[in-house]
Amino acid sequence: MIAETFTAWRQRLLRFCTHLLGNRHDAEEVVQDVFAALVANGGAFDLATAPGVLLFRLARNRCIDVRRKKSPVAVAELEPPPRDDRERLELQEALAGLPWARREILLLTVVDGLGYRDVAAILGCSLGTVASERAAAILTLRKRLAP
Repeated sequence: MIAETFTAWRQRLLRFCTHLLGNRHDAEEVVQDVFAALVANGGAFDLATAPGVLLFRLARNRCIDVRRKKSPVAVAELEPPPRDDRERLELQEALAGLPWARREILLLTVVDGLGYRDVAAILGCSLGTVASERAAAILTLRKRLAP
């Protein structure tokens, strides 16, 4: 069961963690830690009901731990895309400039396609908070990216 879960969710978790932490190396360690915890705890986690909620919550909590142990990540430390992809770089910088909570909500709803209920369960907040923070994040991005 864990091998199938790993195959199905690894890339999504890796993308999420990379955006939150600002570098792929730390993100890979977090994802590895998440799946190691699943293996170590055997049947303690219920992957049958809502695996995305559980996996994203574990990954998010581990990302918070990693950020606490390290100094704050500067926007310039994000892995830049190729030079000819200026719009993508601008978007990455705008995303990195969002407050942590808004960035999390935007990544989970837009990039990973999770519903508001799942995001609220992952983050331990209300549906209203998810909706308002997502709207605020989009508004901020529109302002930053407007010509």
